[in-house]
Amino acid sequence: MVLIFMQCKEDEANTFRAYAEGKFTYTDGKFLQDPIHLISNKKIIAESYPKESGTFVLAGPYEKGTYKLQLKKFKIKSFSTETVGCKISADSLSIEIPDGVTYIIFNDITLK
Repeated sequence: MVLIFMQCKEDEANTFRAYAEGKFTYTDGKFLQDPIHLISNKKIIAESYPKESGTFVLAGPYEKGTYKLQLKKFKIKSFSTETVGCKISADSLSIEIPDGVTYIIFNDITLK
């Protein structure tokens, strides 16, 4: 008889989840074919596709620092959220989310 012992790694108290949800307003149905991402430290921490209604939910590991909700091709015209400090990036392909925000709801993200 052989016994194998496995140990589960406990989650560290410093590890959080970044959670973003919301709704896109779009006119081009091709938008639904591209994934949306949460990016932290130049790494994808979450990926999803918006539903036909434009709604989405993303969640991934978050340690610290700013992160962003990023699109591949479609540019962001405007957005609304209760969270202070978010801004559209210079290339209009992402929304930058400030350090320390682990839960955010976008009431609407309008695409160009």
